[in-house]
Amino acid sequence: MKIGIFTYGTRGDVQPYIALALGLKKNGHEVILAAPENFKEFVEGFGVVFHPLYGDAEAGMNSRKGQSVLQTENTIKLVKYFFKVLNSMKTPLRKSYIEGISKIDFIVANTATLPIVSTIAEKQHKKIALTYFMPPVIPTREFPLGDFDFLNFPLYNRLTYKIAHLFFWKFLKKETNEFRRELGLPILKENLVGYIDKQKLLDLYCISPSLIPQPKDWDANHKITGFLTIPAEKRENYFLEQNSDDLNKWLSQGEKPVYMGFGSNGIGNAEKFITILESILNTTNERILFCTGWAQFSNLPEHKNLFVRKYIDHETILPKCKVGIFHGGAGTLAAMLRNNLPVIIVSFYTDQPTWGKIVERMSLGVHIPLKKLNAARVIAAIKTAQTEAVKQNVLKMGAKIRNENGLQAAVDEIEKYFKGCNVIN
Repeated sequence: MKIGIFTYGTRGDVQPYIALALGLKKNGHEVILAAPENFKEFVEGFGVVFHPLYGDAEAGMNSRKGQSVLQTENTIKLVKYFFKVLNSMKTPLRKSYIEGISKIDFIVANTATLPIVSTIAEKQHKKIALTYFMPPVIPTREFPLGDFDFLNFPLYNRLTYKIAHLFFWKFLKKETNEFRRELGLPILKENLVGYIDKQKLLDLYCISPSLIPQPKDWDANHKITGFLTIPAEKRENYFLEQNSDDLNKWLSQGEKPVYMGFGSNGIGNAEKFITILESILNTTNERILFCTGWAQFSNLPEHKNLFVRKYIDHETILPKCKVGIFHGGAGTLAAMLRNNLPVIIVSFYTDQPTWGKIVERMSLGVHIPLKKLNAARVIAAIKTAQTEAVKQNVLKMGAKIRNENGLQAAVDEIEKYFKGCNVIN
């Protein structure tokens, strides 16, 4: 099969799809991974064919406007900004999608790409499988949508998802219907999510069923399959240069450090994080391995207990740490728990607060919303995360996640689904 995987956003939105691409390639399929053009070197470094989608999400986040939005620490403003940026470059962006989809027969897409991909796929009569790395947005009576977990009873629970779908459609309706008219398709008078759901597309949540069990009232096309992880041998080859001698030397010179990193989240208030770092270093004996990711820091402190890297390979370095402080992205959470690390989630936006609540509810660590973040809370959280009860819970959860094979489960479901679809050229 010729399969195209389409994603847009940050590194956390790309890396799991490299795992999926490698899994599909291993089974003999031709695969391209389409992502923002700045990820070309990253994707091709794993031997995966890359198709560039117009734009650079990192540049958008680090722009003056992007930083000002991040400083508000407001999810709604961030979502508005994200869609505004996409709309500002819609013509070349849509063209790059069309070029990519024209190369393949079957499509794997996600939330960020769905409005454009679903329109082109309908025009070209190509089948889509959907994938997600966040808590479910498929209605269920069993629990409410994460942002609405004030109550928990069946009627309310299902209603929370409908509210979220309407909110999502509010941002997408104008541009989606504009593009549909451009391609000669009828405009949608109903919510895109509802329109897609009626087609019974394969809908995979690539998250651990040990953290969120599959609801019993879902239709058969909705499945929770497990986290997607790049195979160890592929990771070692790509990340070898990141595990440098100076890092390994620093790790060996003292107690296990606290890992701190916020992935591809742009950090609007860098001074706030620097102040917290300085306070921890000056008032405790904690050693900190700090990964800056995309965030821009111009005046990080120099201290014997601080080691700074842009990125590390989680699978080889996290076992040498004692606690993980991060933003709550699903991929990093998987890596932390798989390597038996208690976690401290500093949630910024979107699904991150939900993961933080899950972690705290299951006693796997601590959740600190960004607005409540300060040095005292972080220091207290490190102590809480090191209690015996939390460490034992993490050990049990880590064993469960290591026994799941989310990649194989996702590949199997995608193959089975696409084999039942006709290719129309």
